[in-house]
Amino acid sequence: MTDRDSGHTLFHDDLYREAVREIGTLKEKLPQDAFAALAREVIRRLSDHPVAASGSVSFPSDAKIDELARALIEPGAEPGIEFIERVRAQGASVETVYIAYLAEAAKTLGEWWEDDLVSFAEVTAATGHIYAVMRGLKPMFRASATIRTQPNAFFTAIPGETHLLGVSMAADLFRKQGWDIALKRELDHDGIVQYAATSGVALIGLSAGGEHALIPLARLVVGLRISVPDAAIMVSGAILGTSYDAVKSLGIDILPVSMDDAIEQAQAIWARTDDQAQVS
Repeated sequence: MTDRDSGHTLFHDDLYREAVREIGTLKEKLPQDAFAALAREVIRRLSDHPVAASGSVSFPSDAKIDELARALIEPGAEPGIEFIERVRAQGASVETVYIAYLAEAAKTLGEWWEDDLVSFAEVTAATGHIYAVMRGLKPMFRASATIRTQPNAFFTAIPGETHLLGVSMAADLFRKQGWDIALKRELDHDGIVQYAATSGVALIGLSAGGEHALIPLARLVVGLRISVPDAAIMVSGAILGTSYDAVKSLGIDILPVSMDDAIEQAQAIWARTDDQAQVS
């Protein structure tokens, strides 16, 4: 993960605010225990991030982490934005903010939650803001510097889905358009995130059935956003007919209305990704 630029002004606070609004919408549409599971997913994924474990980034002081955690607990978006902009202005890289600050803040929040030092409402607000910060930082990551001659994607179905014909047909149609498609069936949640994190693909295509798939889809998207911040995500399937607004609130890059629309939008994303890789 690399800065596109050393300037601290690149944090996209408009994306942050949009993500905060979307998370509020999602919270209204999910049961409390399901939203709590998303909060735990954010904490787990960031706490276990391999870059954090590698020691390749500089970690801030405990006092700084506590300050960030308390800013993220605030109900409004501004304290989080102000903190990130301040540490970026002081020279913190995107990687340091993404891994060191957010990972350590996630750990701290998890400990506070376990020790009953913060309420459910506070910790879910904080983890929602962490996710929103990551959305605001996403445009600052480069795609893989490996120059590929062929667009590539990873297609799979939400864990537990048994109807795989749709995702298989989509994979075939993308291949006919020249895409290198990895189609994986019957992976569990962690398997999907792990494969996506190591595959280097520009696009992750997820197929989901009806309303029943919303909770596992939401958890999966959260895991993917943390582990593969530079990849685009496409969601298709019956869930777009039953739960479109809730899926949209996850900040999905492509919600296609047809297969032609999916291919067209994916081609546009690939063109941008390829351009970035060639200039990196």
